[in-house]
Amino acid sequence: MKKFIMPLIFLFALLLPILCGNLLSDSSVSFFYAISLAIKECLIFLLPFVIFSLLYTSFGRIGVGSLKLLMLIIPLICCSNFINTFLSYLLSSCCLKDGPISVISVISQGKSVVVPLFSFSLPSVISNDLAMLSGAVAGITFNLLKPNRLSMGISVIAEKFVKYFFGILIPFMPLFIFGTALKLRHDGMISLILSEYFTVMEFFLFSAYGYVLLQLFILSGFRFGRWIDYLKNLFPAVITGFGSMSSAAALPLSIKAAEANLSNKDNAAIIVPSTVNIHLVGDCFFIPFVALAILISFGKELPDISTYFIFAIRFVAAKFAVAAVPGGGILVMLPILQNYLGFSADMLGLITTLYILFDSFITACNIAGNCSLAIFFDKIIETRKFFTEEKKET
Repeated sequence: MKKFIMPLIFLFALLLPILCGNLLSDSSVSFFYAISLAIKECLIFLLPFVIFSLLYTSFGRIGVGSLKLLMLIIPLICCSNFINTFLSYLLSSCCLKDGPISVISVISQGKSVVVPLFSFSLPSVISNDLAMLSGAVAGITFNLLKPNRLSMGISVIAEKFVKYFFGILIPFMPLFIFGTALKLRHDGMISLILSEYFTVMEFFLFSAYGYVLLQLFILSGFRFGRWIDYLKNLFPAVITGFGSMSSAAALPLSIKAAEANLSNKDNAAIIVPSTVNIHLVGDCFFIPFVALAILISFGKELPDISTYFIFAIRFVAAKFAVAAVPGGGILVMLPILQNYLGFSADMLGLITTLYILFDSFITACNIAGNCSLAIFFDKIIETRKFFTEEKKET
């Protein structure tokens, strides 16, 4: 039951403004919306430091031998994420052109747009791209060198910073959702979400889960019995991820599932932890598709393929800085959505709310997708060994 507490809290924070938001005055709505924007501003300010810390600790704790294997995994993960992200674009372009999302003009409906009671902005100390690059380079560099007092000290500080950051952030996320939901209700956007965005969610569930199930069926060699075994072994990890909204919480069960599904159990301990934060099938389907739906609902055009190509590259690169915690998948994407798709503060608030609302389904899909990739990579390794041994014999 404890696994479902966090999703229930997030759901309550979303439903309370919808059901009781009319009881609050306009000034109260403005106040809570201002709090929501303040949380977002602090998040974006601290995000580069979180990205650096996550990448530094991730690459720094991997052994040299495992690092060589990781260098084989990373290109595969990047290709998979990029393909999934572009597949989401192609599917959404076909579905959304004359599909379920209509344009809602808040002003034309005579609604007054909520203005925050107060606002402030924090300077950008370092870009996310630079933080991403420097974190990865520093982590790999200190990994290859012998451990020393400096590298160990930085590692300890980085781990503590990430721990405290998410420890403080997650309790504030319901307040962020509450303020955003109040604003959306006041501006008449809740009716749009309830009437039209759930159709988008249905499409996401059908396409993303269908895609992963098809992958597993192909990897089973089109053998129904083996496919069912894959799913049975994966089920405990998927349920744990669904309840906790965290791939990290389900990591032990994900490794156990991979051990049962892989031909070489030793590969599970390397492949699964390496992919838990960065190979996110659910995110690659959900975020682009919902982002494009939001663009349409705010009266904007869908990006052309060249614009989306640049967005997809940034999107895939940002996956290396995602934390496997509730809402972690969308947090690092906010600046990318803002810079490359032209998202406003309202649009960022809407996609964050929708993401957290469906985070359980997204996380479960991520875990299933990681298991699929682990099986695929295991087959590659075993095939490579087979050809290597064959060459030695000849």
